[in-house]
Amino acid sequence: MGSEIYLLPLAASICLLVALVQAWIMTLVRYLKVTSIKKIFPSYRDLVRSHVDYIIMSALIFAVYLVVLQLQIVLPSIVMWLIFIGALYNPFGFILQAIKPNIVEAGGLVTKVGVVVGFTPLSVGLIWTAIEIISVVTARL
Repeated sequence: MGSEIYLLPLAASICLLVALVQAWIMTLVRYLKVTSIKKIFPSYRDLVRSHVDYIIMSALIFAVYLVVLQLQIVLPSIVMWLIFIGALYNPFGFILQAIKPNIVEAGGLVTKVGVVVGFTPLSVGLIWTAIEIISVVTARL
């Protein structure tokens, strides 16, 4: 295995922890009506979107890790770093929107480019990984 294979379960675990913290924040806001937390996260909807995205990232990256291990695929270090960075950064935009709901509209071109750039590392890393998996599986047929 590549020396950076540890990045996949690390990213998945961090995403899971962030999602769990967010679940508690949402509980404080929605059910316990803690107004000081609600002031920090005025957009509950975007907080939920971030929470769901981090859960999806966690499950997806754990699954990728297990498949890569099972098939004994050695991914280049850059691919694992792209997945690591992308899994953490991708849902982060929703956290920013939960804190400042009009950030995308008010931020202009720079903010929009930041969002698009945020999707790129994860997309490239997962596409590369999917191609590697397809290649290995079809070669074994």
